[in-house]
Amino acid sequence: MSDLFKQIGVHTVTQDGNTLTTDNLALETVVKLSDQEGVFTTLLATPTDLPELLIGHSITEGYGLPPESKIEVTLSEEGYNVQAIEHTVNEIGKSRSNQIVSTSCGACNSPGVENLINLLPAYIGSHSNIDLNWLNQSFEIMKTKQIGFSKTGGMHAAGLFTFGGREPIVCEDIGRHNAVDKAVGTSASLGQEMQDTVLLLSGRCGWDIVAKSARAGIGTIACVGACSSLAAETARALGMRIFSFVKPHRSIGIGYIHPAMKDNP
Repeated sequence: MSDLFKQIGVHTVTQDGNTLTTDNLALETVVKLSDQEGVFTTLLATPTDLPELLIGHSITEGYGLPPESKIEVTLSEEGYNVQAIEHTVNEIGKSRSNQIVSTSCGACNSPGVENLINLLPAYIGSHSNIDLNWLNQSFEIMKTKQIGFSKTGGMHAAGLFTFGGREPIVCEDIGRHNAVDKAVGTSASLGQEMQDTVLLLSGRCGWDIVAKSARAGIGTIACVGACSSLAAETARALGMRIFSFVKPHRSIGIGYIHPAMKDNP
């Protein structure tokens, strides 16, 4: 069995009747993220790249765990425990919990829309011009690395690509936010800088992905799906940019697209 998926018995239902067969389903299990003081977040995730998930989640949520942290992964009947055994994360306080956190709700504890933007760091790096051909070629490369999706049709992917030809990083997970965390954690563990790095998403882009990117120092996001209104507003306010609905001959650009183009709809 792969750590990405497992094969189970299913019924194929058609107009002519049912057939007993097998199908590959994406793995989803409990993953507890811990530091010296114990569990601080519990996620539902695919059990791959778990040390990188912990490092990346700490970065994209602003918890300050060093990328070089020594991490141990253990498996029990309750799921996986991924622990930084020599460090303690920051800014957790009373939010530590063993309850499962929905990775689709990055703003559940926020008091209001204004704080969703004002509490995030602005992007201070430069923006290189982006060619639509480069974006599409990068998505094609990412697609070849989406093993889990090719087997199940049910996994999200996040990729980190650069203009300088650095080996791209592609991670998959049942949760799109987890996939982003894994990619960021992998990059941080390799000591890579985020300047001129583009985050590629296999789905849509909401505020939560923009927030994670901002905390990680990523200035450009590209996705094959839609961009939400709050994601667009946040990207503009922080000096970031989003390319949504990326297709061979067209994309929707939001935010800082080109010095000569004022983004003021």
